[in-house]
Order: sequence, then C-alpha cells, then structure tokens
Amino acid sequence: MSAYLRPGVYVQETLNPVAPVVGANSDSVAAFLGANARGPLTPTLVTSWSQYLNTYGSWSTNNALAIAVFLFFANGGSQCYVQRVVKGAAVAATRTFQDRAGSPADTLQLTAVNPGTWGNGSTGGISVQIQDSPGATGYFDLIVYYGGVSASNKVETFPNLSMTAADSRYAITVINSQSNYITATDKASTATGASRNPAVVSAASGTLASGADGTVPAAADIAGGVTGFDTVTQSLILNAPGITDSTSVDILLSYALNRNDVFVVIDPINDTVANQITLAAAYTATSFGAVYYPPITINDPTNTTPGTTITAANPGGAIVGKYAATDKSRGVFKAPAGLSVRLAGAVSVPALTNANLDALNSAAAPVNALRFVSGSGIVVMGARTLKGGYADMYIPVRRSLIYLEKALVDLTNFAVFEPNDTVLYRRINAVLNSFLTNFWSQGGLRGTTPQQAFFVLCDTTNNPLSTVEAGQVNIQVGVALQRPAEFVVINIGQFDGGATVTVA
Repeated sequence: MSAYLRPGVYVQETLNPVAPVVGANSDSVAAFLGANARGPLTPTLVTSWSQYLNTYGSWSTNNALAIAVFLFFANGGSQCYVQRVVKGAAVAATRTFQDRAGSPADTLQLTAVNPGTWGNGSTGGISVQIQDSPGATGYFDLIVYYGGVSASNKVETFPNLSMTAADSRYAITVINSQSNYITATDKASTATGASRNPAVVSAASGTLASGADGTVPAAADIAGGVTGFDTVTQSLILNAPGITDSTSVDILLSYALNRNDVFVVIDPINDTVANQITLAAAYTATSFGAVYYPPITINDPTNTTPGTTITAANPGGAIVGKYAATDKSRGVFKAPAGLSVRLAGAVSVPALTNANLDALNSAAAPVNALRFVSGSGIVVMGARTLKGGYADMYIPVRRSLIYLEKALVDLTNFAVFEPNDTVLYRRINAVLNSFLTNFWSQGGLRGTTPQQAFFVLCDTTNNPLSTVEAGQVNIQVGVALQRPAEFVVINIGQFDGGATVTVA
C-alpha cells in the first residue's frame, strides 16, 4: 500500500477491473447416493479412494455404492459427494464408562461416529482400552481398536486425557476433534479431579454395543434420500448405483429438474436391448438424465485372487468419472464419449449388433451404448439424453446450459441492491462479455467471432423506467451452443484426374 504523507490527489492503476469470469460454484462435482453399512448420513466430500475406505469402510454384503466410487476414481474422477441412506431405527453403537470414585457413576460415554452394526465390538467393530497414562499422574490413555482386538487393529490412540473440563487435555474436546471412529460425551459425574476419569478397562471388555442398521432401504428409499444434497450448492453429476426402476429414477430426475443444475447418470438393467429401451421410455422424458447400456464386467476389487471378475456390474461410477475427467481436460461442451473415453477397470462387455445400436440410439428415449472397439477398448459410444428430438437432446448441450446458467447467476449476484442505472448495465455487460468470450475461445460456443457466438443485452432498451421502478434488471443472453459430431459421413466417388489407366 502506498504511503500518503502530503495532501494531494493520488492515482493508482488497476489493469484488471473486470470481476472474475466464473463463479466458484459453477463447475460440476460428482455425487453418489446409496445404502452402505457404515458412513455419515449427510453428504460428505471424498477426494480419494483411501478416504472413502476410511470414512465408509471396506467391502460389505452390498457393494454397489463402493464399486461405483471405486470406478469413479479409477476413471479420472477427483472428488465426489457421497450420501449414505438408511431406513428405520438405525442406531449408533455406544458404551458408557464409570468414574474412579468410591461410589462410581457414569462419567464418559463413547459412541460410534455414525449408525450401524459396524460399530459393535463383539462382531469386529469398535473396542476401546482405558489405562493410566505412564508418567502423567491423574491422566488416562484411550486406545481405539477396529476390526478386532489386536495390535494390528489399533487405529487411534489418545494419550494423557482428563475428564476435567478446564484441562487442555479434556477428553471430550480431544476425542471429538480428532477421532474418525467415536464421539465422546461427558456424563457429568459428581466426582472431582482424577476421580472423574473412567476406571481402567481392557480392550477385550471395552466393546461398544447396541448398534443397529435399521431395515434395508428399498430403491425408492434410496432415491428419496437425494434431498440430502440440498446443502451442496455446486452443480451435480448424480448417480444412484443400481437404481433402475422407473419410480425411483423419476424421483432422481424430478430432483434434477427442480434444482436445474443436476444431471443424472442412470445405470442399465441386466436384460435384453428391447427391455432396456422399454424401461428408458418409462422414465420422464427430460434432458437432465441419460441412460447407459449394457452392464460391464470388471476386475473384482473385493477379491485379491488375480483374474477374479464381477459380471453385470453397474458402469455408472466409471461413466461419472469420465464426465469429470472430460470436464477438466476439455470442458462441459465436449461429449463424454468417443474412442478416447475408455472405461478403466472394464474387462468385457456384451456385444451389440448394428441393429441393437440403431435401436438404442434412435429410440424415443435414447440409450447410450457401451462397446468394445478394437484398438480402443471398452468405450462410451453415445451422448444422448432421455429427451430425444429436441435442441437439448445431446448431453453436452444440456450440461453446457447447466454450466452457463449457474455461472451467469454467480457472476451477476453483485448487482443485487446496486443503483439501477447505466453504470450498472455497463458493468454487467463487461463481466458477462468477458466470461462468454473466454468460454467461446475454449471451444464452448460455435462461431468464428464472439459476435457470432453470443450476445449480451443489458441497457435502457430492455430496462425502461417501468422496470427500474419495479426494482428489476433485465439481462438477455443468447449463445450458439456446440453440438457433437455424432455422424461422420464421407462421400466418395470416382476421380479420373486425367490419368491414363491400363489394364493388363
């Protein structure tokens, strides 16, 4: 900052007066929705497969959600929100410990961080050991085990704890700020000092118990859990692994339509082409979702035996990963399809005839094909939404609209409560023209010049005095969206070129 030491007028140059060209929440992020034995009941951002394992546990009897997230990261995804859905009386495992006073009372309660039988120590869940802290009189150590009581299953250690609230090592504060497995509650024993500390307990007897999973969520229950994503302000690429019935899928599509910034990737059924086309036609005809077919075979990530595979696996997680990777490398205007969009982890896919491919792509509710192409592998060869025959029938068209609408809102939020005059109009025009020029230069809009690619109108012609008096600012934006080259047609004919042809 310049120092102002004498009276006068000072001039400072600002070479970049235009606001940032895109809002922070305009880019899409992946979102997965499903039942799981362990994990938070609110949308949780996961940035790696190892983080997913630490938060939601390893493989279980129902691996649909885990496999989808696994394939997402294997196919170029970098971050996703995960929403675990439960039904009924799901309860977190817990255990209460008593103090060391002569007449013991409850002093410390430990509870698994989220509901489910996964926390029950008797079945390999959470157990704790409480012991006196060596060399720290009046303090205790708490050791957490998960997966059985053994040195190899020791997951967390909290040394030198105290049940005295004023102590810097107050057990409730330390555990709740650091543990990935348990939360602590002070049961307010009337004992004082070190007598409030819990009595020594071995890991074998310090098991958490009474955790319950509730009842198994049906497909409609899982789809209904999509409202949990209301707290996520970013645009979403949503997949509910294995959810294919029309009632549940329509719940997801309705959510996408109401939010206007969600795109749904729908898994296939393990059935015939004809039945898949019939089912797709039963879904809401909207450009906010797309169906992929058929299921794929993948290497079994739950089995360490080489060559073990899972057949009829849901490909949604892999496809969402390709959406995210394509967005990062090219942009939302590039269809996540083509010979370069190879599904990592897929080892085989049912063969589709030309008649199958024609039927899938030309159906009233199109279905995008997954195919093996020699030299490229198993690739995505379709980029159509469920809304056939309209301007937004293509996935990149709808996703470009989602991106642009969200970005335009983010970029013009500054105008709320600004003086409604030509100064504001010029500023709006500058910001939006800068953003759209940048989007066009990246290849997001058609046209050889910005004037051919888009227009922005915000001036007195569409903001007369009546509009100003109503407290409104009208902005009109037109864009020439890119559409994918779905059919490459080569016309070839004979060309003599003046050559003399001799036939021997």
